[in-house]
Amino acid sequence: MSSTRRQAYLIELRSQIQLAIPALLAQVAMVSMGFVDMVMTGRVGPEDMAAVALAGSLWIPLVLFCQGLLLAVTPSVAQLRGAGSNKEAEIGHTIRQGFWLALILSVPLIIIVYWLSFHLEELGVEAYLARLTGEYLRFIVWGAPGYLLFIAMRCGMEGMALMRPAMFAGFVGLFCNIPANYIMIFGKLGLPALGGPGTGAATAFVYWMMFLTMVVYAVRQKKLYQLLRPSAWELPRWSSLRKLTAIGFPGAFAMLFEVTLFSTVALLIAPLGAIQVAGHQVALNFSSLVFMVPMSIGTAATIRTGFALGQRSQAAVMTATRAALCLGVCMAICTAICTILFREQIAHIYNDNPEVLGLAAHLLLFAGTYQITDALQVVGVGILRGYNDTRAILCFTLISYWCIALPLGYSLGRTCLWGEPMGPQGFWIAFLVGVSTAAVLMLSRIRIMERSITLHGFSRIRIAS
Repeated sequence: MSSTRRQAYLIELRSQIQLAIPALLAQVAMVSMGFVDMVMTGRVGPEDMAAVALAGSLWIPLVLFCQGLLLAVTPSVAQLRGAGSNKEAEIGHTIRQGFWLALILSVPLIIIVYWLSFHLEELGVEAYLARLTGEYLRFIVWGAPGYLLFIAMRCGMEGMALMRPAMFAGFVGLFCNIPANYIMIFGKLGLPALGGPGTGAATAFVYWMMFLTMVVYAVRQKKLYQLLRPSAWELPRWSSLRKLTAIGFPGAFAMLFEVTLFSTVALLIAPLGAIQVAGHQVALNFSSLVFMVPMSIGTAATIRTGFALGQRSQAAVMTATRAALCLGVCMAICTAICTILFREQIAHIYNDNPEVLGLAAHLLLFAGTYQITDALQVVGVGILRGYNDTRAILCFTLISYWCIALPLGYSLGRTCLWGEPMGPQGFWIAFLVGVSTAAVLMLSRIRIMERSITLHGFSRIRIAS
């Protein structure tokens, strides 16, 4: 490798690290809010804690689907930014249309969640738990517009390589979440004590606070204010919204299918007993925390790949993709080694039951093993998002997780098809196979896209213009 090429890679790695670290910290803040909710609700009672957990299992997939649609704003803005300063008007238009899309998506989300909140007993939830869960959902749903507007603004800023505002807003939300929970749950400042459902009201308040934090930042930044000033706003333009949804829908469904896969596996493991469920949840929870690292690198990969495509520079595209994959693998090796070496200590943080500890420590071996291929697939997803190639992401997610991992996991964990049922271990073997398949498919698709650029230039690549 020539010194010029090596220098280009080093500059690219530095750029991606600068993007990934704030993205990681923003995710840490968001995850911490959920942790705070569960801890503070636990002070009220197990029924309230169960209600918050059940409400989250209904709320999170729906709001993540809407969030997946809005993620189309990031690569679109990054590509326009890469195309040069003459695209400023189109960047502003794309971000503003992202706001309209967020408001439009809020309407069906509110209707669906509100309807669900009154029909939980019909889904088999016992009456008392259904009442608490329904109250939580009816509180949090009014934060839906604030959260989706926050996501739209965050995606627009990320497309402009502005990562710190979302990180700052995330920590503002976290610091607001603690006193808001305390006031709503326990009834302070003259308000009634709402118990577990109070966390829904607090979360709705926090969502709006996060959005307002982003607005304050935008108003104080001259460049952003020029893009979002009141006189610049236009009505929803359906051609622009169609472009965003065409890019966003496949990615949104891919996110939904991935989330529901893990929920389905939890339901399939549930009949095996409390020890099996607890051990699985320990390994899965820790794996989800570690997953934030490659996911942040994937976000950086989307931005840098989109920017390079906007420049229409094949060298820049290849540098961005290879730097992202290299960074993802290096970080995954570090986290995998730590997970495997300290798996018993990690398990002990969650539980002190010897049987749960033994199973969790064993499953963490699989969690550590698949972190490298998991990093490759999630960074691959980020790169393909930069290409706006979300249909491939949806296809590969369905094939890897639902056509391969879930049937294989069920046959290994619950049936005698391969010998004695392996329980949770069978599902984790299937996770490893599914994630590895996804990694191979994502990398193959990236290679195909690069060959297309080599043979045909950028004419066959979907680039915002």
